[in-house]
Amino acid sequence: MYQITPTQFFYPLSVLYHDSGLEVTPSQEAPEGTLALWRCDDLEDGSLLGAATLQMRAGHHVLAHLAVAEPARGQGLGSELLAVAEAQAVRLGAKELWLVGKVPDFYRQFHWVEVPREDAPPISKCLTCDQFQVDCFPSIMRKVLPR
Repeated sequence: MYQITPTQFFYPLSVLYHDSGLEVTPSQEAPEGTLALWRCDDLEDGSLLGAATLQMRAGHHVLAHLAVAEPARGQGLGSELLAVAEAQAVRLGAKELWLVGKVPDFYRQFHWVEVPREDAPPISKCLTCDQFQVDCFPSIMRKVLPR
């Protein structure tokens, strides 16, 4: 059993994001523009199983991070965290949500669509990252949210 809850503490989430291969440096401080953070904990041992971060970047709502710890993958935690973040974006009045995704196939199953980089808002720092197009080939994706 597990539980998804809002949190204010970014550091454990940042470690999970970093360990999951996201370009996040572990930090006590949540990135500028952070609107909400969630953590998914194992109710038996208290371990962090997953996390998500919702941000505002360049005037757009962005799912900035979503990660599930390796042993907990494939159990639906990622889709639940995604649903929580999407619902919060709707509550905040967002008409659409953006992300830069390393695993676009995961998001496609939830009606996210890839957007050509030249048609996307400036929500990504990929072009300045040393790993871009070397061992990281992310997609910019968008989802129109229900009203």
